Amino acid sequence: MRHHIVDTFADAQSAGNPAAVIQTPEFPSGTEMQQTAHRIGLPTTAFVVPTRAGEYRVRWFTPYKEINLCGHATVASARVLFADNDETRLTFVSANGVLHAEQLEDLIAIDLPTSALTDCAPPPGLLDALRTDAVSCAVSGDDVLIEVESPTAVGSLCPDFAALAAQPFRGHIVTARGDDGVDFVSRTFFPALGVNEDQVCVTAHCKLIPYWGRRLGKERLTAVQLSERGGRLELRDSGERVQVLGTAILRDGVYDDQTPQLERMTR
Repeated sequence: MRHHIVDTFADAQSAGNPAAVIQTPEFPSGTEMQQTAHRIGLPTTAFVVPTRAGEYRVRWFTPYKEINLCGHATVASARVLFADNDETRLTFVSANGVLHAEQLEDLIAIDLPTSALTDCAPPPGLLDALRTDAVSCAVSGDDVLIEVESPTAVGSLCPDFAALAAQPFRGHIVTARGDDGVDFVSRTFFPALGVNEDQVCVTAHCKLIPYWGRRLGKERLTAVQLSERGGRLELRDSGERVQVLGTAILRDGVYDDQTPQLERMTR
């Protein structure tokens, strides 16, 4: 299938998180979408179907599994759609709810529901799999959040991904208080979904915003994801909703899912 590639949350220091976006009149079969996402080989492929002016249905696939929410691929979808029309605000309807995206000068803002957190002791085996120590631990839905002592501890993580995949969680979020004008840093791991490390995970920030907002007493925060490609996010806490803002760089050209992955990633 023909698709666009967008690098989200990229800046001069960060290459951001890439996503593929496929516009189609109707959703293909789930099997066909999954096979296409696997061939494309990017962290997430978004399929968008127009319903009316400014509104689209959306489904998201990693190379190995359909997921119920993906923020960065929604940001990527908004960039592609904004480039094709004069809209400045879009609505995305998914099986997991409704998302809104907005063009704010050179940034894309996405509005998502806040995720509640419950403090807990680190589950057995988790810290061994992450190969780190914890300052605190919390769970939110099927994700677990671990705070560690410093940005250095976050950046130097080298998890045992097979052991992480055996944990009873979809995702593993590791975070620390930031420095140099950054409120907090993080890394996110999803080996159970076939994505060992998500380069910039928007949905993780639905948990990180209330976590750090409470600790820092702030409603507006700046975050950096310390993955290999890295990414920078501006965040706003509105109580039951959060807003995540970042860049979205549309690569030149339209790609085919048969194009070898190495060629796509180096263009």
